[in-house]
Amino acid sequence: MIASYIQKYFWDINPGNSKPKNHPEYYIKRILEYGDEKAFEWLKFVFGKKKIKNIAQKSRISKKSKNYWLNTL
Repeated sequence: MIASYIQKYFWDINPGNSKPKNHPEYYIKRILEYGDEKAFEWLKFVFGKKKIKNIAQKSRISKKSKNYWLNTL
């Protein structure tokens, strides 16, 4: 299950059935592209900095988003 303040970033899934640990790339990419500071803190709590960095470096998200969030790790 995902936190209520994170649900707005996942408009295409049922938040009650979500399991972030099963699909880390989906959640990390979505938050890095559309999320805010609070969502990023949730991401770090759930996945850890190392996993976020590894996925972000190989993901197809905008350069601007990728650079911004990687510099905050």
